[in-house]
Amino acid sequence: MVEKIERREAPTTDQHRHARTNLPGNFRAALKGEDGTNYEVGVQDISAPGAGLLVDGVFENASFVELHMEGLGRINAHVARDFVGGIGVEFDLSGRHKKEMEAELKAFRKTVASGNF
Repeated sequence: MVEKIERREAPTTDQHRHARTNLPGNFRAALKGEDGTNYEVGVQDISAPGAGLLVDGVFENASFVELHMEGLGRINAHVARDFVGGIGVEFDLSGRHKKEMEAELKAFRKTVASGNF
């Protein structure tokens, strides 16, 4: 059964500057660490500037990673924070590329919602 994606609008107490899209618990991606090690990760949520990833590995803040997501392709990023069970990554995108990412995310949300991933 495909779970619907939930779009959360950030309340005033939320630290996020951009609306996040929560993904179904079974949504997986590949993450390549700075040392070249590959990890299979869960994608908790995603927005144009970054994503919350559920990982088993330990990552240093500010370390560079490469995220591979079906429907979005390869995205260079760096670890912005860690939390219990995961990390938050910030995509390394210029202003123009962030706008392109927002457009891609709209299409991606529809794909995930329809179960075609």
